[in-house]
Amino acid sequence: MTRNSCKHRLMNGEHVIAVNLGGRNLDVMSSLAKFGAHAAFIDCERSGIGLDVATNLILEARVAGITSLVRSWTKEPAVLVQYLDRRADGLVVPHVNTAREVAEIVEVVRYACGEVVAQEKIVIVQIETMEAIRNLEEMLLVPGVDAFLIGPNDLAYDITGQRGVLTSEVETAISEVSSRLRRESRPFGMPGRFENLNAFNSCGARFLYYPMEWLLERALKELSGALDSSGSV
Repeated sequence: MTRNSCKHRLMNGEHVIAVNLGGRNLDVMSSLAKFGAHAAFIDCERSGIGLDVATNLILEARVAGITSLVRSWTKEPAVLVQYLDRRADGLVVPHVNTAREVAEIVEVVRYACGEVVAQEKIVIVQIETMEAIRNLEEMLLVPGVDAFLIGPNDLAYDITGQRGVLTSEVETAISEVSSRLRRESRPFGMPGRFENLNAFNSCGARFLYYPMEWLLERALKELSGALDSSGSV
């Protein structure tokens, strides 16, 4: 798998599976590439890893032949440049709320990488607030964004004051964003557990954010169930 295959998959309307490593898990990189993940999601926002660890993960992804997507802890240009200088294949930028912020992110990539290389980088912006939803039409007019990642937890917090709750209002907001992005033929995604993949597909999402914890949870449940059903030896 070439490292820019994720960009091409998004452009062609194909699914992309991005696994959040959950921290400093260098040793899983080759396995992710071998067993079908398209991108290693290097999470500098929620997992607490710093620039040095992110650099090691980017390098390990390059060796394994899997796309490295770094989620920054901020949208500040100086921080984004640091990840690009360390040759991340793409950026996931949180809490992007306006067209101006989108344009600044795209320009940072062009500044850090140069015109030619920037075209191969992946730019993903997160939609996590009602402000972003209100400004979505203007944000879609900015060229250079490869996908939008809907953040249900932070969106729920913005609407209700609680992360992770799925009220009818939150569901309506997610459905509205999904419909608008699908109507404009723009690649987008969100987290989606295995049991929710039908809904994920039916709404038109293509970028699947999947934490390593969910993979282990399902695998261990299946393993335990298989052992219990087979009986004692």
